[in-house]
Amino acid sequence: MKTYMFGDPDPVANINRIYPYFRFDGYTDQGEYRDWKMVVLENDHIKVYVSPEVGGKIWGAIEKSTGKEFMYFNEVVKFRDVAMRGAWTSGGLEYNFGDIGHIPTCATPVDYALKEYPDGSVSCVVGALDLPSRTKWNVEIKLHPDRAYFETTATWANTSEVPVTYYHWMNAAAKADGNLEFIYPGNKRIGHGGELGDWPLDSGRDISKYENNDFGIYKSYHIIDNYADYFGGYWHEDDFGFGHYANYEEKPGKKIWIWGLSDQGMIWEDLLTDSNGQYIEYQSGKLFNQAANSSTFTPFKHSEFMPYDVDIAKELWFPLKGIKGMVAASEYGVLNVMRKGTSVEIRLSALQPLDTYMEVRTGAKAHFKRDLQLSTLDLYSETLTIEEDQEIQVVLGNNLLTYNSDEALALLDRPYKSETAFDWESAYGLYVKGLELEKQRRYAEAHETYLKSYEKEATHVPTLSRLGLSYYRSEDWPMALEFSKKALAVDTYDGLANYLYGLANISLGNHADAKSGFSIATQSVALRTASYTELAKLLLKEGQHAKALEYTQKALTYNANTISALELRAILFRKMDNEEGGRRVLAKIYENDATNLFHAFENYFLGALTKKEVQAKITNELPYESYLEAALQYMSYGAHKDALQILKMSPQHPIVALFIAHLASEDQQNLLEEVLAMDADLVFPHRTETGKVLRSFLKKDSHWKLKYYLALQQWSKGNIEVAKKLLMECGNEPDYVPFYLAKIKLYTDSASTRLEALERAVDLEKENWRVQLAWIERYMEADQWKDAKKLTKKALSIYPEKAVLGMRYAKILLELKEYKAALHFLENFNVLPFEGATEGRTVYHETCVRLAMQALMANDYDEAILYAKKAKLWPKNLGVGKHYDVDERLDNYLLALAYKKKGEPEEAEKYFERIMSHQTPDYLNESSKLYYQLIVLEKYKRKDEIQQLLQKISKELGDNKYLEWAVARYKDGDHEAVKNAILSSNEKVHAYDTKFVDEEFKLVSEVLETLTNVGNNKR
Repeated sequence: MKTYMFGDPDPVANINRIYPYFRFDGYTDQGEYRDWKMVVLENDHIKVYVSPEVGGKIWGAIEKSTGKEFMYFNEVVKFRDVAMRGAWTSGGLEYNFGDIGHIPTCATPVDYALKEYPDGSVSCVVGALDLPSRTKWNVEIKLHPDRAYFETTATWANTSEVPVTYYHWMNAAAKADGNLEFIYPGNKRIGHGGELGDWPLDSGRDISKYENNDFGIYKSYHIIDNYADYFGGYWHEDDFGFGHYANYEEKPGKKIWIWGLSDQGMIWEDLLTDSNGQYIEYQSGKLFNQAANSSTFTPFKHSEFMPYDVDIAKELWFPLKGIKGMVAASEYGVLNVMRKGTSVEIRLSALQPLDTYMEVRTGAKAHFKRDLQLSTLDLYSETLTIEEDQEIQVVLGNNLLTYNSDEALALLDRPYKSETAFDWESAYGLYVKGLELEKQRRYAEAHETYLKSYEKEATHVPTLSRLGLSYYRSEDWPMALEFSKKALAVDTYDGLANYLYGLANISLGNHADAKSGFSIATQSVALRTASYTELAKLLLKEGQHAKALEYTQKALTYNANTISALELRAILFRKMDNEEGGRRVLAKIYENDATNLFHAFENYFLGALTKKEVQAKITNELPYESYLEAALQYMSYGAHKDALQILKMSPQHPIVALFIAHLASEDQQNLLEEVLAMDADLVFPHRTETGKVLRSFLKKDSHWKLKYYLALQQWSKGNIEVAKKLLMECGNEPDYVPFYLAKIKLYTDSASTRLEALERAVDLEKENWRVQLAWIERYMEADQWKDAKKLTKKALSIYPEKAVLGMRYAKILLELKEYKAALHFLENFNVLPFEGATEGRTVYHETCVRLAMQALMANDYDEAILYAKKAKLWPKNLGVGKHYDVDERLDNYLLALAYKKKGEPEEAEKYFERIMSHQTPDYLNESSKLYYQLIVLEKYKRKDEIQQLLQKISKELGDNKYLEWAVARYKDGDHEAVKNAILSSNEKVHAYDTKFVDEEFKLVSEVLETLTNVGNNKR
């Protein structure tokens, strides 16, 4: 397939929500043909393509009799910078687990296995670790021999001892054209921030029709308010569609994603495919929405995955063929009911062979009954006459599929708006804030918020337990124990406090106390499985095999799929020479996850698999991480010899070699020297176990690599001062550039340390583009703009494809007031865009505004008009498309002034009128440009319109500093204080957040200051 490949992995540690994963910074607009491994599942009706080398995603799915796709098949592999690690490609079905956004493994190889069943069904199982959460996911894609759907069973296991972020969505793609109608039951929708809207009618517009979404920006519609187990879409021009079915409790989340029909979205059509056209996504999720941080303050909060919990969700994906729509679905078929007057047409498309009957009822009366014998994808149609005001019920067989035309029966009455009386600054309110941050992996912020709650109420047990857990995450086990005791001093039976008491005491070597904590925590349903699992691990290490086996069974009683308990049982059976018992457990593990590596290693230890057969099963991007995780699991069970055998199978890697040295009974020093001789490139230690081993070796050897590795591991745990100290101890000895670039990132509070690190990096590799970027940013920070310009120009001559260098160069030219040079550069520089990117167009707009102002001040009104009109353009080479409701008040104000000064009052009037008639739509935030509208309305004495505008924004004033500034400036209030507060705030927006930052506030205020000063000078 033609492939636009990605590359240039970033060797510099990026301590964020997905560490230890690294980003890919290299993309291309030049395609090359290359082979990709595809697993093809096919029966007489549908064909499904699975790509183990691209995240394990389903590449596409086709209904064979028509040749039509019910899941978008991209003819090219076109990677673009969209996901958390950058690389992502569109189409098919991707799986997301862990944290909001596209999963870190979405573009790279994963493990996979093939299965065949006695009934002729076949499946491909794909799976991988999620390293930040230490969870394991797998998806089995199963195709039955005579069914027109494929089945996905997603299994996600938290194999760690702590709660982690809970996020799981399946994102499928379908083509956008063909008169597409979305079939999503419900009458409300919410956004990423919990914003509430109507569905399918929005202000009279039917937004369930794709083509009616020709307004606004990107669309994320999470459809709610209906107890429904199906959704899909239908292309009326093609008489074909796509459908999804899952039990409501397994997948209550139903989302539509649309790039947007303006250039903002359509620019992505060519970026993500060569010829397959624009697409949409139909998504299913475990929660109602993909919650951004702002969703915290609504009922739609974040969730967490409890320790050792396992989550399983089964879903069906199928074509809609000739059925015109869908009102109900199940594994047996798809139903559509179309009513026109007294005519009722019923259509049923069989998804498997049916030998049953259909009954149509009106109330208690059976109106129609017909025996049915249908082959897969046969279409049955019947037209009945029923009074318009009568509700109907359609039943297939013994409730194989049911439908009731009374839609109100499925509508829900859940609360969708927040309780306004909730006190966010109370001890409980701060606790909830902290918990929400913790559920987003924002652990440092969560810790600070819990401390505020603790200050408000020192005996608030939930806060005490979470503070203890926070200290546990950062490896401060004495403090974790102290806070667990504080909580237990209030309630000795609190579940989380007891569980934490157990964890902290394990880390401190107090096993009796640990057992006590876990034992009492078993009384908590939420922590029962985890507590029995931890008790079993302790007992296994103590050699109490029979007792440990008993506790694994208790753990499995409350969650029969708990992978850690199953693994413990397998080891226990092996140690107790119960081979048959072990094989039964391993069969259960394999049933849940054919990519489970514990299953492979146990079979190796039992002699059922060879070393090469085990190694062949590990096909993912980072195989050494798989060997490490498996070995550490065995170590946690006390099976150190098994762990060492596993590590010796792994590809060479410094951390693998480190643990081999740690577990070795002899020749440890030579093994350590092998570790230190290995390249540090892309080595990102992150596990607590790794930190412990590094500390033990640092007592014997002070080599800089050990300190560097430990610094990264500690940094990832939030122990910033420890990390700084370790890096500082290394001095200038390291000859590894990413060491110094990481140091620059870490020492945000010391310009001298950053400069010293930069100078050393330059000495080592001054042509490295990342070193040059750091150097450029140093010049910019020090206001050495001419030096920055010279270096950036040189860097671009070597790396012309690096958008980050291009954007820096444009900004440097802006600072130097070389506006024409900046404009010329921007008009000729090509940016490969990334999702959510706006920087290129923002810089372009500012450049044009600055040029227009420069011309205006020089009384060159024609040139001012030229540049103000250019400011309205959206050059596609800068990677940003124009959306529907662009705010042009600033541009229009400059045009109006220029035409007025030029002596063309009628033309000026047009632009003043555009400013006055501007309406910021509800889906966008009002900005600082409001000021220009207010003063123009004032100029034309439109008092009523001013009052209406001020009234409209009054509710937003408290939450929008930019509005506060605009109104204060208009009313001649204390606008300087507001301005200074805005400019010094350095606000950040987190992933998918709806928080508003007015990127052009500085430009808006500076243009105003210039115009005001000129006016004052003339007076």
